[in-house]
Amino acid sequence: AVVSTQSTGDMADGFEDLPAEQSKAKLAELLPRVDTDSDGEVTYAELEAWITLQTMEFVRRDTTTAFPKDDPNSDGKVTWDEYVVSTFGESYVDLKEDMDYYSYVVRDKARYDMADVNKDGGLDFEEFTAFLHPEEFPHMAEAVVDDTLEDMDEDGDGKVSLLEYLGDFIDEDDEQEKDWIEQEKESFKSDKDKDGDGYLNREELAAWIIPLEKNFSGEEAASLIEKADTNKDGILSYQEVIENYSVFVGSQATDYGRLLHEEL
Repeated sequence: AVVSTQSTGDMADGFEDLPAEQSKAKLAELLPRVDTDSDGEVTYAELEAWITLQTMEFVRRDTTTAFPKDDPNSDGKVTWDEYVVSTFGESYVDLKEDMDYYSYVVRDKARYDMADVNKDGGLDFEEFTAFLHPEEFPHMAEAVVDDTLEDMDEDGDGKVSLLEYLGDFIDEDDEQEKDWIEQEKESFKSDKDKDGDGYLNREELAAWIIPLEKNFSGEEAASLIEKADTNKDGILSYQEVIENYSVFVGSQATDYGRLLHEEL
């Protein structure tokens, strides 16, 4: 997930100190939960389903932590003003357009209204979960596109140029980054910029972002299999997973290492 979640590196921080043998032992304990048909191997479908489960568990833990703070009167609903006061420190009516963070308030308001499915003026736990993590809920797809456009559109012209698409990577000197930049330039021109005008408009951005968000678990599963599938048979044996434990410690499959620190 892209929006409102930490980067892989940030989430993996703090778990890298686990000794190799302990990581391997914890993975061995975890694997039977991933291997749902108990045949001693992990398929793409099993790994994708497991990653989806871990993603949603992370999302719900995050909401469980945030909800009491944003629902100070404990009535089971987060009103818009409760959220604004909790997040920005001032009531909505007191905010001014010249404030540095006003654009974020406007963006959050649009996302809040979209999450308020029953339009009762308050978000219950499920609605608040969709508000915090719109990338995980199909009915919030437009909010994901809005957030992505605002994040990438640095000059505010309502579209994303090639330079804006490449972002900070355009200044990197690393040879691997240069290769990545060339690949992304080609992808931008041949796949994403459908009308060939040199920009991604809102529709083109949606065509790229929404399928990407929908298939995050599948992409992660495929990447893990590619890295750990030593005999290249398309599935992972327990031995392959354990031998390539470092690949999994920094992945969503172990919640970026968190599961290896817990009693299973």
